Amino acid sequence: MEPEDRIKRRAAMEQLVSEADAYAPAGPAEPQGRGEKPVKKKRGALRKLVSALGWVLIALLLLLLAGFVYQWFGEREDRPAFVAPGQLVEVEGRRMHVYVEEKPGKAADEATVVLIAGWGTASPYADFSPMYEFLQEQAQFAVVERFGYGYSDITDEKRDIDRITEEMHEALQQAGVEPPYVLTGHSLGSLEAIRFAQLYPDEVQGIVTIDAGSPEFYKTFPVRTMQLQRVAIKSGLVRALYHVNGFDAYLNGQRNGLKRLSPEMKEQDRLATLLVAINDNVTDEIRRTHANADKLIAAKSRLDIPMIQLVADQFGAVTEEWMDTQRQFGESWSDDSKTVVVQGSGHAIHAYDPKSTAEAALELLNR
Repeated sequence: MEPEDRIKRRAAMEQLVSEADAYAPAGPAEPQGRGEKPVKKKRGALRKLVSALGWVLIALLLLLLAGFVYQWFGEREDRPAFVAPGQLVEVEGRRMHVYVEEKPGKAADEATVVLIAGWGTASPYADFSPMYEFLQEQAQFAVVERFGYGYSDITDEKRDIDRITEEMHEALQQAGVEPPYVLTGHSLGSLEAIRFAQLYPDEVQGIVTIDAGSPEFYKTFPVRTMQLQRVAIKSGLVRALYHVNGFDAYLNGQRNGLKRLSPEMKEQDRLATLLVAINDNVTDEIRRTHANADKLIAAKSRLDIPMIQLVADQFGAVTEEWMDTQRQFGESWSDDSKTVVVQGSGHAIHAYDPKSTAEAALELLNR
């Protein structure tokens, strides 16, 4: 082949290769045209969502901070009005509130009715107030607010049942309230009443339980955590809701909506809820329910005192199973017990029918 022919053929091949490259499809490394736009849209939407969530979180944190400040200022204003009506006696270096109403002409050996609140009752003094008119002139009575409740201080001591009972005993002594006692305990307060009778048997004349469980019941009682309620108070939410008409009745639905409390007592109950409710002593007490019940059961023997178990009929919904449990409670813990169903009442019987509750305590006092 002539050199000229080779040159022509080579030129023709190069031209074919050049034309083939010009019409070849684009490679995957460099996407072009419409394939790039959806990626940009997705990334932009995600950034907007993250940004919006960030601003929502910042707003919530600022709102929460404002609530804590609102609660702090509210507490400062409320403290001067939250004044103990009874004695603040010294127990283990702390102040414990004991409210006492004396009976005119009381004999030296006549018993005193001691009212023991259930767990979490912010103001036992206000809570038991519907009973006062039915006890006045009939008996001397006392309300002992354990540490963490009502006007009493908060203590660093663990809420072991022996510690709680010894503190109550010391508070009664310091307040000049001498035995014998008719211990009247609501709900979880039954543990304190029974333990008191175990530790100081010669000082107890009788026990009344107000819709309370037995130690065996509380040994398996489901323990609740109250952190959300605590946050709701400390964040100012509960304080703000108190300005909503009917909120206090809703909040205290199991206490008859506070219908039997005077305006003054309602205000003290509100102050106690906002100032002291669900504190460390109260939460530690509920955490130790099983261990405290075990102590009573370990030392169990029938008490040589009468017992009356008041049972709420739950507006006709009380079950026979619960009634059997209440009867067994009394029979296994006392040689002299009886169970009484209080009609038209909820768990806080003294808030629905304070007269029946007072009469049960007076029955044991007058034996």
